[in-house]
Amino acid sequence: MVGVEEANLLLDVTATGRPALRIEAAGRSLLLIRQGDDPVIIARVEDDHYGADYVRTGHYRSPVAPLRAAHTAGAAAGGDTAWWARWAHHFRSELARSRYGPLHAGRWLISSHVPRLRSGLWRWEVLGADRGYLDWVGDWPVLPLRTLSAADDGRVKAYRKRIHDGSLPPVLLWWVSGLVGYVVVDGHDRLAASLAEGRDPPMLALTLVDPEATAASERALVDRYLASEARMRRYPGTAAALTILGQRLGTDLWEATRAEARTRAWPLPGGTPAWTRLAARHAPDLAAV
Repeated sequence: MVGVEEANLLLDVTATGRPALRIEAAGRSLLLIRQGDDPVIIARVEDDHYGADYVRTGHYRSPVAPLRAAHTAGAAAGGDTAWWARWAHHFRSELARSRYGPLHAGRWLISSHVPRLRSGLWRWEVLGADRGYLDWVGDWPVLPLRTLSAADDGRVKAYRKRIHDGSLPPVLLWWVSGLVGYVVVDGHDRLAASLAEGRDPPMLALTLVDPEATAASERALVDRYLASEARMRRYPGTAAALTILGQRLGTDLWEATRAEARTRAWPLPGGTPAWTRLAARHAPDLAAV
């Protein structure tokens, strides 16, 4: 795995309507991740709101085209911020032109800054089973949208070799607030290779951000900076401190651009009966709860 150097890429999306890959909800506890007309994940939030039962249907298709060896080798050079930036731009381009992705109107961030998974305080748990439980009390859940390939699968074996030379491309995650966790948008075989090797994969996270919260934070930060600057200028010998204060403002303003928005969910056409029919088809016991 390459060293974690930050790369952050904002993109403003103006397209209207529902994206192909989207969250749909019926009531307060019934969720669906759908791609086109196909259900990908069917989930029911537990009454205690400590987690959710889910089933994976096997209908997921990555919105990112399969990586070619030449592209992977070309983007592998570096291992620094530029390396992350090249991959962030690659995923942005792929998602922007894909007919299967999650982008809808709003501001999005693709970032190598994945604080929940790299804070050192919590670990992350990959939910590899096609049916299981999203536990919101323990580690941060990472939910693949398709079944992970076996450790001896050909593509997984090829990626396992790339882990050792530091050229494994990142796994693209998407923060879904309704599931209180990440789902894997692209890189399922790369994730499987990392798990087989007992290593953390390089990760980029796709997040919807909140421009209004960003603007409010920016105003508060600038007001605080101006007040501190005015106080400091009353005294001699504060030039160095003022420089540090300005640098901190720049860092804080960039952090403000990461203000997360809640993941948008669309009403499930047909409501609860439609969810129940889908669940009955893929997980009868889940529908019967």
